[in-house]
Amino acid sequence: MILVTGGTGFIGRHLVARLVQANEDVRVLARTDAEVPGAEVMQGDIRDLSSLALAARGCRAVVHLVGIVRERRGAAFRQIHVRGTETVLRACQDAGVTRLLHVSALGTRAGARNRYHRTKWEAEELVRGSSLQATIFRPSVIFGEGNSFIPTLRSLVRRMPVIPIVGSGTALVQPIWVADVVQCFAAALDGLATAGHMYELGGPETYGFEQLLDLVSGAEGIDKPKVHLPLPLVRPAVAVLSRLVPGFPLTSDQLAMLREDNVCDTAQMRHTFGIEPASIRDHLSD
Repeated sequence: MILVTGGTGFIGRHLVARLVQANEDVRVLARTDAEVPGAEVMQGDIRDLSSLALAARGCRAVVHLVGIVRERRGAAFRQIHVRGTETVLRACQDAGVTRLLHVSALGTRAGARNRYHRTKWEAEELVRGSSLQATIFRPSVIFGEGNSFIPTLRSLVRRMPVIPIVGSGTALVQPIWVADVVQCFAAALDGLATAGHMYELGGPETYGFEQLLDLVSGAEGIDKPKVHLPLPLVRPAVAVLSRLVPGFPLTSDQLAMLREDNVCDTAQMRHTFGIEPASIRDHLSD
């Protein structure tokens, strides 16, 4: 049995489907009633040790996927990324689970500008300091069915009279297809060769934000002017609007991330997991 935290989310559903197809017994931890085809669903929360330890009982491995990209009431970065991971580690110990796949994020490091990456680093440090046979993954931006990455770009070029670009639009990302990500996870679960290692996951190409918008605009047959919004003007507006407007699409933390490259060398990923990652160009119509 494999326990997947975050199994009802975007990556989780793809991973569960992959594991079920491989005839694995899968258990999903969910905060509310949910149906995940082929999996046993147990209600619980990664911040609640008793429910998590119960879900981990009898499992040979735990895949810890839970994370947030923006804070909301009752769900802060430190609470979810750090305290949640701490509880997962304790639950594994209580349930006798020795194998863990921990999903972090590309760009995670000590002293990062943003709290998202700083708290992801703290969570990684907890995993590295544990006695578990753990593998850490740091994926770049993930795209695929059920994810908002490409649809958000598509909506931006379709709906706006001009295409807004924050800052220079040249900071690089390396989008990776969700099927390639879960292939790496599934391969890691097959044995212990990856235990004690960290893997950065990225696609075959890097793009600046403006390049991505050009790519989507071309696929949509849209030709609109672009307007660069200076960061000194955007920063205070985002700080205010992200607090006052529910669902405002950008936070100060995300703005900080837009200013830095989010790329990696994929040689280790390709060699270890035997994959040639798919290009986002092949999935623009998904």
